[in-house]
Order: sequence, then structure tokens, then C-alpha cells
Amino acid sequence: MTTMKGSCFLTLLLAGLGVLGILESTTTEDTHCHRAEHPIIAYKDIAPWLHVFKAEDAVDFSQLTFDPGQKELIAGARNYLFRLKLEDLSLIQAVEWQCDEATKRACYSKGKSKEECQNYIRVLLVGGNHLFTCGTNAFTPICTNRTLSNLAEIHDQISGMARCPYSPQHNSTALLTSSGELYAATAMDFPGRDPAIYRSLGTLPPLRTAQYNSKWLNEPNFVSSYDIGNFTYFFFRENAVEHDCGKTVFSRAARVCKNDIGGKFVLEDTWTTFMKARLNCSRPGEIPFYYNELQSTFFLPELDLIYGIFTTNVNSIAASAVCVFNLSAITQAFNGPFKYQENSRSAWLPYPNPNPNFQCGTMDQGLYVNLTERNLQDAQKFFLMHEVVQPVIPIPYFMEDNSRFSHVVVDVVQGKEMLFHIIYLATDYGTIKKVLAPMNQNSSSCLLEEIELLPKSQREPIRSLQILHSQSVLFVGLQEHVIKVPLKRCPFYKTYSACIGSQDPYCGWDMVLKKCTTLEESLSMSQWEQSITVCPMRNLTVDGHFGTWSQWKPCTHTDGASVGSCLCRTRVCDSPAPQCGGWLCEGPTMEIANCSRNGGWTPWTSWSPCSTTCGIGFQVRQRSCSNPTPRHGGRVCVGQNREERYCNEHLLCPPHVFWTGWGPWERCTAQCGGGIQARRRTCENGPDCPGCSVEYQPCNTNACPELKKTTPWTPWTPVNISDNGGHYEQRFRYTCKARLPDPNLLEVGRQRIEMRYCSSDGTSGCSTDGLSGDFLRSGRYSAHTINGAWSPWSPWSQCSRDCSRGIRNRKRVCSNPEPKYGGLPCLGPSLEYQECNILPCPVDGGWSCWSSWSKCSATCGGGHYMRTRSCTNPAPAYGGDICLGLHTEEALCNTQPCPDSWSEWSEWSDCDSSGVQTRARQCVLLFPVGSQCTGNTTESRACAADSNFIPEISVARSSSIEEKRCGEFNMFHMIAVGLSSSILGCLLTLLVYTYCQRYQQQSHDATVIHPVSPAPLNTSITNHINKLDKYDSVEAIKAFNKNNLILEERNKYFNPHLTAKTYSNTYFTDFNNYDEY
Repeated sequence: MTTMKGSCFLTLLLAGLGVLGILESTTTEDTHCHRAEHPIIAYKDIAPWLHVFKAEDAVDFSQLTFDPGQKELIAGARNYLFRLKLEDLSLIQAVEWQCDEATKRACYSKGKSKEECQNYIRVLLVGGNHLFTCGTNAFTPICTNRTLSNLAEIHDQISGMARCPYSPQHNSTALLTSSGELYAATAMDFPGRDPAIYRSLGTLPPLRTAQYNSKWLNEPNFVSSYDIGNFTYFFFRENAVEHDCGKTVFSRAARVCKNDIGGKFVLEDTWTTFMKARLNCSRPGEIPFYYNELQSTFFLPELDLIYGIFTTNVNSIAASAVCVFNLSAITQAFNGPFKYQENSRSAWLPYPNPNPNFQCGTMDQGLYVNLTERNLQDAQKFFLMHEVVQPVIPIPYFMEDNSRFSHVVVDVVQGKEMLFHIIYLATDYGTIKKVLAPMNQNSSSCLLEEIELLPKSQREPIRSLQILHSQSVLFVGLQEHVIKVPLKRCPFYKTYSACIGSQDPYCGWDMVLKKCTTLEESLSMSQWEQSITVCPMRNLTVDGHFGTWSQWKPCTHTDGASVGSCLCRTRVCDSPAPQCGGWLCEGPTMEIANCSRNGGWTPWTSWSPCSTTCGIGFQVRQRSCSNPTPRHGGRVCVGQNREERYCNEHLLCPPHVFWTGWGPWERCTAQCGGGIQARRRTCENGPDCPGCSVEYQPCNTNACPELKKTTPWTPWTPVNISDNGGHYEQRFRYTCKARLPDPNLLEVGRQRIEMRYCSSDGTSGCSTDGLSGDFLRSGRYSAHTINGAWSPWSPWSQCSRDCSRGIRNRKRVCSNPEPKYGGLPCLGPSLEYQECNILPCPVDGGWSCWSSWSKCSATCGGGHYMRTRSCTNPAPAYGGDICLGLHTEEALCNTQPCPDSWSEWSEWSDCDSSGVQTRARQCVLLFPVGSQCTGNTTESRACAADSNFIPEISVARSSSIEEKRCGEFNMFHMIAVGLSSSILGCLLTLLVYTYCQRYQQQSHDATVIHPVSPAPLNTSITNHINKLDKYDSVEAIKAFNKNNLILEERNKYFNPHLTAKTYSNTYFTDFNNYDEY
């Protein structure tokens, strides 16, 4: 009884546990099916709406811009420029823009990879009917000005320094104003340690931010720039110089006046109106959570709103936010007080703004005419604003954790009752999030949908994002594609509930057309329904789909009385499994193939016709093993598949009548001009062979040679022409020609006429000199001949070469006059040649290879070595350009600590006069740190008692002699000695001063790395050094490089025909002060 009760209890317990498991599973599924998720437009659903452009070998589509006049999209990729139709992204023109091999080799020699040493397009600006574009060009940036309608047509090519980054990894921004000035924010040197906001081109002088001054720019990452009113605004993120505790990145808004022309005596060639302020984007709370790193901005000029994407630091938890700033809030921060630090040990304190409401006013008169109203001393110190730019509302428009946004664009959409701001956010995994901005301060944003632009297996970051408001389309640049995404996709929603439930501001339900349309497509706004009230939710109902088939495995089957083998595979409905009421998978879960089968014979075919019509032949019939065909290991059929039998055994054939073979061709009837030849055959076994017994063909069709024959001269006959009592006589002969053998082809050739003059008295006889048929045909005769004469020489032609010895020519003709009536022709050449441009062509200098590194100056503890090169490969000649760059490089070496910082003690010295011996040692470290080289460099001890010291022997002197000498030294001697000492002291002082000055000048000149060929500089070295005072940098300035690009701008550097030579001077500090790279 007890056992029975225990058994019942166990059964009830197990049943209860099963019910609990089912309830728990049901509860978990219900919770999953009722959670809120935003809609996701899968790639397979959006793909029919997309237009995609892809080109072979073209990658990194990071620059996109529009040509609105031609309705074209301009795309910049690595080594390529493309013109595409806006309608469907079809290709109009592709222009390859590669680096030359010499530039690539120079890039490789600097330690860069093949991937980096390419031409990455980083600037793409449309100005009128021209396109200004710049590329990295293998760390040698270059810019071109091209025709917008033909990108292959280049008008100008200039250096990309200060206009385009050297490295494709560096961020930059640039804009082109309507007056032609280019504002660029980028790194100006190869390692990227000299960032600057730089103005060039146009009519205004070039300006930049202060060089190597971290208070102006501190390792910035430039994001965007805008031309607004009197100012040019720049947005970037940088290391916060005002943050004293650790390293923190702040986002900034900076501005400069467009009419700024720099300072005079102070801040020359430098902005005097540069100001920057911090942008605040944070999640409010007792301890705010800051999104410090600005990634992208978008400016709505109609509303003066700037949308910005802010993220957390790359090393922290991923999070992103969208904050919106009003232009008036940015202006208010710039009108407020400055934040200033007196020196590196002082705190950052607020300082009143001397020029509130500054609007780029300028001086009208005085020494500083045309300069802005800002005091130059104030411009040197005050550029960081104290107040922080706050967003429109304290809470970010949109926030998302565990995600990073990279680009933002905004579209303003007219709904049925109000305007909506739609924010499009690009993610780092290749999707576009569509967000509805808050409609008022009391509402929140909505994530309307997320668009998958690529299959899940091909996710990648988005590299560029542009919006064309007039057509409501997005253009997305990826690594290997450009994608056009339409924003209005109302036909995607087929039902009323799907259209209204999508909460899409572009779409509404047209009650008349009974379909989802845009407001523009509707027949009547009163019949167009739209309700934007709640955020849409994703339908979590998932229909089941089969997973992949398993591998084929052997299995058995029964075929009648025999058992055979097959291959089987299965699949499961788990990709995905049906959930939340979704449909189960439809289709078989198992497939069977390759089952074995035994073969069987088909019935015999009928006998074929006999193979002969007379005489013995044979017939055939066949069958095949295909009823059924054996397969997958089944038995084959046994027996023959073909049978034969004889036929027509008793039917004899008549004799066979046939032609013999053709005989050889007979001889041709003609040697040339075409003849006929024949060949023959005979009929055997009878006279009735079908066909002809003779066959003809043409032969020797080549033309016969032409034969000529000339008739004898006719007798002389008089001509009815008299001249001075004499008369003329003439005779004729003819040339006949014929092509034989046909004599009918005889033709009469040209007539030959010969004339002679006979005098009347018979003394000189008859003469034929100078008379011919032409003379007769002229119709008259003259006894006076006309000799030919040359016309004047024509001008010299253009030289065949611009340099290094070319050739030119000139001509004349024998027409002044022409020779007539047997006159003499002109003597001499009609064409004359002459050498020209004999000067050699200019040869630009080229650097030789670097020499080997010199020996390190120290074996441990920090030393230095150097290497050199010369401008001899080739050397500049005949006015060619000299080499640009440094001819000497230095680097640290053997920086590892020495095993022992002191050298061994020297031997003890001999005893000195005071009875002491000394010894010394040296510190072998060049830069001792910490406890290294502590202690004395010398050590002393008393001499031992048995030393060889011999004390100094005093010599006895007579006191009388001493007194006598002292007596001879009177007042006169004292005055003379005093004057002499004064004069000598002045001379020595002057000599020492002169020597120090020369030594200082030589030391200063020795630190300058000069070009290989001497060239004049526009400013003196002393002026360069004096200008160091205006850069209030908290870092040690390693090098001061006077910006040669400014000199190029003043010399119209934009003209490619004016190629000014550029030199750079580099100054080094003391050897112990090295910057860390």
C-alpha cells in the first residue's frame, strides 16, 4: 500500500513538472512575441527599388557630389572619377587618375604600403561649369580643375598641399565660395602633425591657423564646413586643451571671417578672426552622459539648423546620439566671453569679449586699414570661447546604445497637417536608419524603419551619404558600389492598414484610388488619409523556412522481390522556425536519390531494308537495355543487342558501266591573252555513261606584253611662218603600240614634232635648238628667250624643337620670272635649312639614393646617427628646378639603458703640492634618467707616508733688494699701469663680443638644412626666428616651417605655367629635446 502511494505521488509530481515546463515555455514565447521592435526592410525586399553602380578596380566611393544642371552625379573613387546619370546611375564617363610610377616608388621608400600609395579622391567641389578635385596621389597630394561636362579635360593642375590630406586615413573638409576662394581644413605635412584651416585661390591673400600651436588646433579630426553669411564655419573634434585631467576629446564649432586678410607685423599670414567653441551633446541626468566625438553634420539653411551625429570614444561602449543646434546658439557662444590661460601653470579662466556682436567689420583708415576690428594682441590670445553651444532641446533628438552612426542627412517632408523632419542615419554595418524627429519639445523621436542595403553576409561601413531633396532620393557610397535609394516607396504598402501603420510621412491612403500614394500623387488632399501618432512596430510573426539539406547518406529500398540501395538526405524547418503564429514549412523533409535498378531489354526493332538492291546484302535489327536502364549498381541485361541476316542472295546485278578518270590537261591554245585547254575520259563497259567525255577551262589569262614601234621621220616641210627673212621647217614621226597576239589592238601613240629655223641667206644653215612641239602649239614664235629668276625667300618656318638643337626651313620658287622660250632655269636650291634653338633643354634635379646610416654616437643610453643624399640624379642644369626636400636625416639610436651608467675609475694621479691624489670617472649615458649616474665624477685621497712627494723648496731672497725694487715703483708707474689695463680690458671685451657673435651666427647657420643649390629666400632667417614669439605653444617646437605655399599663392600658383621654385628650411632644437613620433 505504501509503495502504491509513493508511485502515485511520483506520477503526479512528474505531471506537475511537465505542466510547469509547458507553461514556462508558453510564457517565454508570449513575452518574445509581444516585445517592441522597429521595422526592418530586408535586402531582398528593398533590392527591386535600388539602382547600383559598380566599376572594375574602382573602390572607396567616399566622395559624391551633384551637377544639377546636367542631372548628373559625380563620384570619386580610388584612382577614378565617374559621371553617372541621376536617373539610374548608368555610366556617362569614367576617367582614370592614377599615380605615376616615380611617385609610387617614393611612397614605398617612405615605408607606406601598396594600398596606401594610391590616389584616393578626397576633394570634389563643383564651381560653375568646372569641377575642382584633389587626391592623395601616394602621399603627394595634387589638385586639378576640370570641365564638368568632360572630366578628362584638365584646365589647371596645382599642388594639393593644405588642400587635400596626404594620407587616406586623415579626415578633411573643404568648400569653394562663390567668389572662388577655397577653404580647406586638413593636415599639411606627411606625418599629419601640422593641421590647419587654410584659405587659398581666389583674390584674397592665403591665410592659415597658427602652426604647431595646440591651443589653436590640437590633433583635430575635421568633419564639415559651411559658407554662412560673413563667416566660414568648420566643425571638428579635437583633444581638449582646456581639460587638465587626462586626455579627453571635445567637439568644436569654429569660424573665421571671409574678409580676413591677416595681421600686420603680428599674425602675418594667419587668421585674426579664428574662434572656436565646444558643442555639447549629452544625455541629461544628475551626472550627464556625454557624447563627445562629432562624426557628421547636416545644415538646413532654410531653418538655420545644424544636425550632428555624436558618438562615444572608440575605446568605450558604443553609443550614438543626434543633437540639433541653432545657428543663433552658436553665434551667442561666439559673442560671449573667452576662456584664457595665462601660462601653462595657470588655470583656464573666463575673459570678457572685447568685441561682442563682432560681424567682421574692418578698419577704414590708419596703419591697419582693411584689417578686421579685432585687436591683433587679442587675436593672439583669445580664440577659445568660455560658453558651450547648447542644443535646441536638452535631450538628444535620437539616441541608441551599442551602435555607431557615421553619416547623417535630413529631409523636410510636407505631411497632411504639418512639416516633418526625417533623419537618415548611416551605421557602421551598412544599414540606413530612418528616424522621425520630435514634432515638438514634449514629443520624442521614432525609429520608423531600418533599411538593409547589403545581404547580411556582406556587411560593411557606409563611406558617404548624400540626399537630393528635389527627387527625394539618397545616394550611398560603399567600398565597391554606389547605390541610389528612393525615399518615397508608398506602393510597397499594399493595404490600408499597412499604409497607415507604417507611420511613413511620405505616404498616405488615397480613398479614391484605393492605394497608398504620396501627397503629390493623390487626387485630393481631403481624400488622402495620414495618421502620424505612434512609432511603428515590427511584425514579429515569422513563417517557417527549411534549413539546408543534410549530407547524402546510404539507405535501403525494396524493388519488387529484390532489395536495393539508395541515397537519402533530410532537412529541418528551423531557418527560421515558425514563431508568433507563423506558417509551418511546406514541402518534403526528406529526398531519396540514386536508388539501384536492374536493367531490362526493349522489344526487337523491325528488320532494316537490305543493304543492296542486287547481289548479296544483309539486314539488321536492334534492341537496347533501357526497359528499364540499369543504374546505381543494378544488374545489366544479358544477351546481344544486335542481330544480322543475309538478303538478295539469288538476285544478280547487271554489268557496271562507268567513266575512267580524267586525263591530263592538254596544251593551251595561246601563250598569253587567254586561251583554252581540254582534258578527256572514256566510258568503260558500255557506251551510255552519263555526262560528257571532254571538259574545258580557260588558260594563260595573263595580258600579253606591249610592243612599241616608232616610224621614221618625215621629210622636212616648210611652215608658213617667217622671221627676219628666214623661215621655219617641221617634220613628224609617230609611235605605234600593240598588245599581241591580236593585231586589232593596234593603237596610235603620241605625235612627235621637230622644228628648225633656216636663215634666208643660207650662211648659218638650219638650226633646231630650243624648238619643240610646245613652241609650235603656243601659236607664235619669238627669237628672245627668258631666263628664270628666284622669288624672294619665304619666312623661316617654326623650329622643330623647343630646345637642344632643332631645324627650320624656308622656300623660294623659280617664278620671278619663269624661264620661257628656251631660257635658262634658276640655279641653286629651292629649299634651305638652318639650325635653331641650340641651347640644351632644362634638366630638373633629382635626389640620389640615401646613404647608409652613420655609426651611432653612443653604444647605449641614447645616441644619434644620420644619413645624407645629394641632388645629383641628375644634377639640375640649364635652368632646371632644384631638388625639393631635406638632404640630411637624423634619428635616435641605441636608446637602451647601459648595464652600468659609470665607466671604470681611472688610475690615481701623482701627489700634488698639497699631498693629495685624485682619480676620475665618466657617465657613459647620453641622457641619464632616474638614479643613473648618481655620485661624484672625481675622488681624492691623501698621499701615503712613503710616497715620492718632494716638497717645494723656498729660495731665500735679500730683503734689501726687495725694498730697493719697491722703492723704484712710484705713482707714475701706477697711473701708467692703470691706463694700460683699462685700454687692454676694452679691447679684450670687444674681441670676446665679436667672437661670440660670430660663433652664435655660425652655430645658428649650422642647424639650417639648406637646399643643395643656393636659392634666395623671400624672408630672412632672423625674421623667421623672431616670428616664433607669436606662437604661444605649450609643446616644444621641433621645426618652424615658413609656409612656402603662401608665396606660391601670391605668385598665382594656380597658373600651371608659373612654376615657382619652392624651398623649405627646417630648424632643430637642442639635441636633447626630441618630439615623440
